[in-house]
Amino acid sequence: MTNSHQEYDFVLVGGGLQAGLLALAIDHHNPTANVLILEKNKCLFGNHTWSFHRSDISCEWSWISQLSITQWPGYTVHFPGINRIVELPYCSVSSDQFRKTIKRLSINSDRLRVQTEAEVNEVETHCVRTSKGEFLGKTIVDCRGKTTGGLSGVGYQKFLGLELILGEDWPDLLPTIMEANLDQNDGYRFLYVLPFEPRRILIEDTFFSESSLIDQDQSAKAIESYLENRRVSRWQVIRREQGCLPMPFTSTCQPVTSNQLTGGYAGGWFHAATGFSFALAARFADVVASSESDLIGRNVSRLAEKNRFQRTFARFLNRLLFHLVPPSCRHEIFRRFYTKLPDDAIQRFYAHAFTKTDAVRILFGLPPSSLTPIKFFQSFKAAICRA
Repeated sequence: MTNSHQEYDFVLVGGGLQAGLLALAIDHHNPTANVLILEKNKCLFGNHTWSFHRSDISCEWSWISQLSITQWPGYTVHFPGINRIVELPYCSVSSDQFRKTIKRLSINSDRLRVQTEAEVNEVETHCVRTSKGEFLGKTIVDCRGKTTGGLSGVGYQKFLGLELILGEDWPDLLPTIMEANLDQNDGYRFLYVLPFEPRRILIEDTFFSESSLIDQDQSAKAIESYLENRRVSRWQVIRREQGCLPMPFTSTCQPVTSNQLTGGYAGGWFHAATGFSFALAARFADVVASSESDLIGRNVSRLAEKNRFQRTFARFLNRLLFHLVPPSCRHEIFRRFYTKLPDDAIQRFYAHAFTKTDAVRILFGLPPSSLTPIKFFQSFKAAICRA
């Protein structure tokens, strides 16, 4: 093991979404800072697609827009008897696009260093010990993701995605965020479709389930059947993407406010009811990068407190989904969500900025099938009181 005698202003442990957003935010707010990213794998950012509503971003767009982001003016959802266009701009960025942006940033600046294949052994307040040596930092942020194994009090959002090149143009210009006209097995199931180009799309077979396991062959067949139903006869798979995200319904996976800064999923910076992480990870990055070093912990704690009600209610929704409603009826929750809520309320929900009035509107009306009204409203009242 060799020792690194340079002390960095920021050491970012883990080379995923949170570290990438921190690097961009630091470059924007604190361009003279020296930054080190430590990653155990050979390259940064893995194999992912991150999506978000444009209105989810409450911090400055200028530093986020350095990324090559695909944007659409809205999206569609489809449930039995319901087809709706939601007129909220929608965005996606891929791992490859993130890698190119950070590589360009590191080439243009000698203040950003990336160390790959660095297995982390220990993270302390101002030191990280790795297989590549010891690295010192004035501010160290643990950005490593949380593994799904061993978690309690969670359901799972799991998916298999296929990025495809088509033999003919895809018929839809807008993304389809939920295509729920499917057999509802293994929890709430839907297809998610992003048309990046007329003949390049991503389709994900997604489940909100108690189990973290996914039958890849079954999902691939479901995607194939969907393509055939949309009258697509020729396609080629150019990338496969698989994921499993925790959807907590207890106090697990909450923001960490100890002396050790923790970002991303492990730090609780994600929307518990949707699995979306980009927006909250960006807010965390913006606060860390724009704060004086001795005020970072305090300001992160304030950000966590600001979102306490939203975190609590999102976990209540997950408890409703995974504990109080049988799997075959879970799609009714999402169907009612898109039936009853106007675009502005949907916008606030996804932005993790919904109010208590919004929470009541989300649940207003008859409860889902097989859920007695008294059980439903007792659970809701308990969630609101805890917040």
